[in-house]
Amino acid sequence: MNVIDMLSFPMQTKPPSKREARSKSSSTPRDVIRMCFNESQYGMSPYAMQALVESAGEGNHYQDWFAVQLKQAIAEHFDVSPMQLVTASGSSAVIDMIGTVFLNPGDEVVFCMPTYEAFKEVAYDYGAVCITPPLDENNCYDLDAMLEKITDKTKMVVVCNPNNPTGTYVPAEKLEAFIRKVPDHVLTIIDEAYMEYAEAPDCTSVVHMLREGYDKPLIILKTFSKIYGLAGVRVGYGIMPEAIADHLLKSTHGWNLSRLGEYAATAAMKDQAFIEGVKVRNARNRAYVSRELEKLGCIVTPSQTSFVYFDAHIPPAELRAQLAEYKILISAFDKSRVSLGKEEQNDIFLDSLNDIMKGSKKKSVLLAARELDALKAIG
Repeated sequence: MNVIDMLSFPMQTKPPSKREARSKSSSTPRDVIRMCFNESQYGMSPYAMQALVESAGEGNHYQDWFAVQLKQAIAEHFDVSPMQLVTASGSSAVIDMIGTVFLNPGDEVVFCMPTYEAFKEVAYDYGAVCITPPLDENNCYDLDAMLEKITDKTKMVVVCNPNNPTGTYVPAEKLEAFIRKVPDHVLTIIDEAYMEYAEAPDCTSVVHMLREGYDKPLIILKTFSKIYGLAGVRVGYGIMPEAIADHLLKSTHGWNLSRLGEYAATAAMKDQAFIEGVKVRNARNRAYVSRELEKLGCIVTPSQTSFVYFDAHIPPAELRAQLAEYKILISAFDKSRVSLGKEEQNDIFLDSLNDIMKGSKKKSVLLAARELDALKAIG
């Protein structure tokens, strides 16, 4: 079959995705430690679990298409109007909605790299062009470089704050100043998937801009997949001006939130004591893992998230493969990224990495000796 000619024009030219799952699986044996997906190892709120159990028997009924109770719980938490909210099956689904509603072939989308791959994916899906200045020397979003890349063709600018995969952030005051400089014809998207983990005083949400009536195109993305521990339940949302929400809901992605997801996320949002406990424990483990990585000789990028970006002086893909032999899964980008686990999981990872790095050093010494012998033989 000549399927290629049947595809939409953007899909005919879209490169293979790093996120595609064909012939792969994200399921793992129980004895393998998954430190690659930034999942919360602390689970979900007991109230969310109870809501899942109680609603499981109602799975024969459709969900509330408008997610009224969930939107009300989110609105109360952030002190915004429910009419400013759009919910979907994960924040990735909200990103898909944005592409469906806003992007045309040839539109430009500006964001720094590396960052969350979903933004690149949705741009390709609709034939848009990705304009990707690199992160700055501190692995942070380079906002000045982004402003310089904005043209009449620019439809969106995206800032992932804190950033995935680096864990770095842009201070709130600097980010707000950037948002106000973006021209009126450009939609600004701020992805705050990991903001609830942040402890730095100047790493804070910009939701207050919408609460205070900011009237230029701005969408702030949030998710229940990270600190709320509902990654497999799939619930995300966006906060935005009502006028944008009205149009975003034209996308069918806005109707795909499950009944179980609505109940669980509503209960989770109301249990902020649990979330604060996860935040404290994650911060303690983040400091510990970062400190121990440095003791091993790794170069660690300071993080405000649930993962650590580091350079072990071993090619990231190679390190990922070696750790997999220890039944530990991490991610490989320009550097290595490890999702934080529970205390015992972190110790297993660090002990395994120590073994690998010692072996790598031994190999380096042997290789240097062989090269010296070879030079002597030539000379």
